[in-house]
Order: sequence, then C-alpha cells, then structure tokens
Amino acid sequence: MITDSLANFFITDPKFTEPVFFFSRPPQSAVVIGVNQDVYSEVNLNFIHEHNIQLSRRFAGGGAVFVDSGNLTYTFIDNDDGTNYGDFKRYAQPVISTLKKLGVDAKMTGRNDLTVDGKKVSGMSALKIGNRFLCGGTLMVDVDLAAAAKALTPPKAKLQSKGIKSVHSRVTNIRQFFDPKYKNITMEELQNRILLQVFHASDLRDIPTYTMTDDDWKAVLAIADKAYTGNDFVMGEKPNDDYFRGRHFDGVGTVEISFSVQNDIVTHAKIYGDFNNPNGDLKAIEANITNVPFAKASLTEAFRTSHVKENIGNVDPEALAEMMVKDNYDLK
Repeated sequence: MITDSLANFFITDPKFTEPVFFFSRPPQSAVVIGVNQDVYSEVNLNFIHEHNIQLSRRFAGGGAVFVDSGNLTYTFIDNDDGTNYGDFKRYAQPVISTLKKLGVDAKMTGRNDLTVDGKKVSGMSALKIGNRFLCGGTLMVDVDLAAAAKALTPPKAKLQSKGIKSVHSRVTNIRQFFDPKYKNITMEELQNRILLQVFHASDLRDIPTYTMTDDDWKAVLAIADKAYTGNDFVMGEKPNDDYFRGRHFDGVGTVEISFSVQNDIVTHAKIYGDFNNPNGDLKAIEANITNVPFAKASLTEAFRTSHVKENIGNVDPEALAEMMVKDNYDLK
C-alpha cells in the first residue's frame, strides 16, 4: 500500500531526521488490515473480490479499515523521545481540535479511536522502526458505509466489547456533524485546516514542505514491491485448528488465538489481534504455549514466561490462559 510505503520511506531514509506529516487518499476502495490480524475472520473476502475492492496489509498494528475516496488518512512521522510512541491522544489532538472548530464534538475514546456521539469516525495505528515511528489514522468524511459494513467482519469479541452488533452500527461519517456553514467543506479545505492546526500556523505558506523527487518515488515504490506485496504477506496463514478464541482487553485491543489440542496437550498455536504492538515477538509466545498441558495453570505459567506485556500489551497471563480454556470466549 502506497501510504505505508511512503511512511516507511520517511522513517527509514537517513536524510529525514525531523518530524514529518502528510495526508493520503486512496485512488480506489480498499480494505487495509493490521499486521497481526487474521484476514479470514476480519474480511468478507467474497464481497471484496466481487466488488474489486483492494486488500492490503500494513506493518503497523491496529484493526481492519475500509477506505475509499471519502476517507482522509493522516500520518505523523516522529522520533521516539521515550514518551511519545504509542501516545495516540497526542497525535490525534490537532485533528480533534480542527473538528471542534467545524462544529464536530469529536473525542478520543478507548486506546486509539476518535468518536462522535459514540460512533467511530477515525481509527489510529502505530509502527516503530529504529528510533522513528509513525502514528496516524483514517478520518471518515464521505465513506461508503454500506460497503464498509459488508467488507468488514470483525470477530464477535470486538463488537461485544463496544456494546454493538455490527460494523454499520459502530462507524459513521463526520460530514453530518459539521456546522451548517461547513456542510459542503471540501477535502482540500479540511486538509488545510488540519495542517494549520498541526503546525500552529495561520498561513499555509508558513508551513515547511518537502517536494518528493523522482528518485524518492522510485524508493517508495521499491519499498512497496519488496515489503507490501505478495499473497503470503497479505493473506497470511489460514487458521486450521480445533479452536479459534478471542477476547477484548481494555487499553490493548482484541487478542485472538487459533490452537489445536491432542491428548490434552496444545499441539499448535497462532496469535492474532488488533493490538497496537507491531514489534512484538508473537512466535516466541506461540512456541512457549505449544507442547504445554491444556490446563489453566500450565498455560498461565507459559504465558507468564513469554513476556506478554512487551510482545502484546498489558494483558494478564492468567486472563489469556482462561480465554483458551473457557468455551464462552470462542469466537465461532
């Protein structure tokens, strides 16, 4: 996906050392899933294929999103100072402030969502490479909500954690909330207002800009070809286990585990989810809980020694073990 490739370029190219901010809008409808998500449970593959909706996977964490020309993606590239990575509220604030000036009572809710009247209008994700990272989100202005509802099929655990029954009842566009005088605001004007807020400027001419060269774009396309394409990366491993269970953990997100059990021993495990830790070593956790007795105490100890906090987030190892052994957490 070109947005992720561009972000990767600004993060990894040594000539960029200062913070960078940019917008993007997709040329066609697409579903973009988080790096740790199970595409087979999150996306209606038949629907997106029938309607020529592009499918891509980003290296950042977070959940699946539907984007089209009515969607505005905003991305911050910054240097980690020990306090700012993962601080979604900090990077959402310029967008929230801009929306409030336009009459939209937007709020930061949960760990990484912007909502209006309890409905999501923007979701955020993050990715860190070395000492630089991205933090950004999608802003729904005129998105085809009907298509989004049919394209996305999040697990029950995620929907139940939000107190809702479907994608359609969870998300909405922000245009309906603009003050009457801003009802017809263009995407360009909205972008400009956010830019002025981000840079604390009163004139766009005062905002420092960088013009991409032909060589820059070649580098971006090379990143896209190398990292973001290929069926194996986008589709991932299709779960073919005895169980597929998940649970939403406040402040972390949904954690899902596909696993098999033979003779009361876990014989295979694969972790998925929309948690915003793209750099965690999930394979180490999967290895630790494989060949372990399928019992809460044994699994708790396996998770406890797997550095769950560093690899997934602030989740109690016992809660993960309980999720695996209790039928009421089954997502099927």
